[in-house]
Amino acid sequence: CTHDAIFSAQAEPLKDIKTVYGYSEWMKGIALVAMPGSSYELNSQSFDAKTNTAMFFGTFHGTHSGHLEGFPAPTYKSMETQYVYSIHVNAHGKVDKITKVWHSAWAAAQVGWTAPSNVPADAVHLFHACESGKGWHDCKQYCTHDAIFSAQAEPLKDIKTVYGYSEWMKGIALVAMPGSSYELNSQSFDAKTNTAMFFGTFHGTHSGHLEGFPAPTYKSMETQYVYSIHVNAHGKVDKITKVWHSAWAAAQVGWTAPSNVPADAVHLFHACESGKGWQECMHYCTRDAVFSAQAEPLQDVQTVSAYAEWMKGIAMVAMPGSSYELNSMAFDPQTSTAVFVGTFHGTHTGHLHGFPAPTHRSMDTQYVYSMHVNVHGKVDRITKVWHSAWAAAQVGWTLSSSVPVDAEHLFHACESGKGWHECMRYCTHDAMFSAQAEPLKDISTVYAYTEWMKGIAVVAMPGSSYELNAQSFDPKTSTATFFGTFRGTHTGHLHGFPAPTHKSMETQYVYNMH
Repeated sequence: CTHDAIFSAQAEPLKDIKTVYGYSEWMKGIALVAMPGSSYELNSQSFDAKTNTAMFFGTFHGTHSGHLEGFPAPTYKSMETQYVYSIHVNAHGKVDKITKVWHSAWAAAQVGWTAPSNVPADAVHLFHACESGKGWHDCKQYCTHDAIFSAQAEPLKDIKTVYGYSEWMKGIALVAMPGSSYELNSQSFDAKTNTAMFFGTFHGTHSGHLEGFPAPTYKSMETQYVYSIHVNAHGKVDKITKVWHSAWAAAQVGWTAPSNVPADAVHLFHACESGKGWQECMHYCTRDAVFSAQAEPLQDVQTVSAYAEWMKGIAMVAMPGSSYELNSMAFDPQTSTAVFVGTFHGTHTGHLHGFPAPTHRSMDTQYVYSMHVNVHGKVDRITKVWHSAWAAAQVGWTLSSSVPVDAEHLFHACESGKGWHECMRYCTHDAMFSAQAEPLKDISTVYAYTEWMKGIAVVAMPGSSYELNAQSFDPKTSTATFFGTFRGTHTGHLHGFPAPTHKSMETQYVYNMH
């Protein structure tokens, strides 16, 4: 910079800073003292030669964990804030002026530093005290002693006071879900009605025992809600109304089902997906409950008993440590049919009879169960709708029936860095290669390309990985198409490439293989 470089920003924390000297020292305090361990990204940069102005678009990440004079005590909350610098340089290329464009209020709200100036302080303090599980002991200083509470939400229907609600939240945040967290997404105040509005998101995992709640499910919730908080003439909170989709939150952690979904159908879903097998699932079914699915791996499975055991093998043996989510559920009383939408996550690390050897690849597969219940609420029929070929391709189990075997073997051998020694089995000896890509412009044979990929995957980026996202085959042109994603970090020395940068890539590509 020039010694007298000036600074300006239309941002409250920076309004009194007029020099680049002052701003750089301010940033030093933020980055090293208030938020030690902070980081940033330079998202983009450009230069306008006509005005001698450089533009930098950045993102700053930090957690307020340190004491800095002139700032609140550490909140241990995090910010991710975007900004733009307009930096003017003189004829010698030295910076003589910086203008920062930054939504400072947004950033400050993320770390709990400031509230909009018209939001009563006691309302803000109450929000944070309540959501962090401080209970009535802390919350009462911000309320009238008889402050009332209401919510059209099943778990809260009997709570009528802020005292009762703050103690309920204490139990949720500290006992049922220890380690929980929350975000204040936005806040506002209507001076005409003396009402503050807070939009928040609560995150927690049900891992603790709390009286009146189910046993820990070890499942997580991410639930949004709004508080309407009324304050009296003295700025004290005298009424809170919570707007919250409690059924959605409860379903996330496996607490409750919508009241019209038969309990046995819900229990069966969870028992089956968690690999409990028929020994557990039989409690929720008729003994001869039938099963069907238009899915290759399940074509010979005709009973719920057999399916429950099949799922037990998948969840406990082939993919130990697997997990699932119940995304949604509903019930049609006219047909006595419950519908469940789920997602199953697992990595193939175990040996299971009838399946390929472990591939150590992962699946993230969606499916739907249609469960019919009899007049006693017991499940007597399940139909599963599932794109099994997609799931199988994720873990490398099966080939799409129309894709030539050698083409798929070549894809996997090439991407995993096996080189020509392995790839030659699947090609003609003179197989050609082409790509409109600068690093590959001189490579004209599959032999050379597989050796190039071996260098990338094994030497330049050891530990790299890839995914086969999709594959197809056109029999008219005898062409297989593979859509993949390659990930790697440049940590190794490879002849003809720059020295290791220790930076990572995630790059998508398509192969057309004839």
